[in-house]
Amino acid sequence: MINNEIARLQNRYGNMKDEETVTTEENVLNVTFSEADENGNNVPEGIAKDNSLLVKYFAEAIRRDLIGKTRNDFLIIKLKTGFEDKEREWILGDLGLNKDDAAAAEKNFKVLITKVGLLEKRELNEGFFNQLYPNGDVKSEADFRNKIKEEIQAYWDGQARTQLQHQAYHELLDHTEITFPEKFLRKWMKTQGEKPKTDEEIEKEFPVFINQLKWTLISDKIVSENSIQVTPDEIRNFARQQLFGYMGMGQLNEDQPWVNDYIEKMMKDRKYIEDAYNRIQGQKIFEWAERQLNPQEKEISTEEFTKMVEAHQHHHH
Repeated sequence: MINNEIARLQNRYGNMKDEETVTTEENVLNVTFSEADENGNNVPEGIAKDNSLLVKYFAEAIRRDLIGKTRNDFLIIKLKTGFEDKEREWILGDLGLNKDDAAAAEKNFKVLITKVGLLEKRELNEGFFNQLYPNGDVKSEADFRNKIKEEIQAYWDGQARTQLQHQAYHELLDHTEITFPEKFLRKWMKTQGEKPKTDEEIEKEFPVFINQLKWTLISDKIVSENSIQVTPDEIRNFARQQLFGYMGMGQLNEDQPWVNDYIEKMMKDRKYIEDAYNRIQGQKIFEWAERQLNPQEKEISTEEFTKMVEAHQHHHH
């Protein structure tokens, strides 16, 4: 995972240089797709689209044909045999065709090379490290790898915590018995909004409404019994973190006057204060819930974890 992320960053910040000839599967080709017949004659009013893709995105037989080609050379390809499944789906979508339409994959296209390029990966040197981490705490490749590892660790820690909180939410919601005056609530829901709702609309919205009402009551009880409070300073800090997150400014000085001006402006926005208050309070409720648990650590692959998250969400939606 660390190697993949480093390679992604090297490519993202790399330099594209022009090449005369296609020499490798890593060459980047600017091409024009033009719908054609089997002989390469353009179809009247057919699809025409510019694209940019790596040689390795083509099927193996086409890759061999591309080696040695130069600008203004072309190939006639059938989408079905020109690309493997994953790439073909992407190409079909880009050409405005339906990936589920078998006839679309049978279409022939003339693929004209308009430019040959090669992406030179950024070297792992101090200039690159300083560009990514301007505060200068990454000096060597070892520092860089550690930093990437920390970021990946933080991401997956966050994912695991979100999953734990999601499960805690459903434990509280699904296993707390509250009896509601449903007949009265359905009647009340009909009168809310600009125009009266139909019985069908009420039936569709009612389960979500009841869950929200139930969670509000559960939350209020946890807050009152555990003296959970949100302070103005916590809201200010929330606004600061949100601002820096939006602007990708994790490395910059937090004490600049405009930052504080922005935060004080947000502190006068009632809607923002309510939203921030609810989000911070919600986080504190889940922190309380986590303290009531004794979770067991378990090693799990990313694939297994992703499946578990999807299964849990699917079960509850």
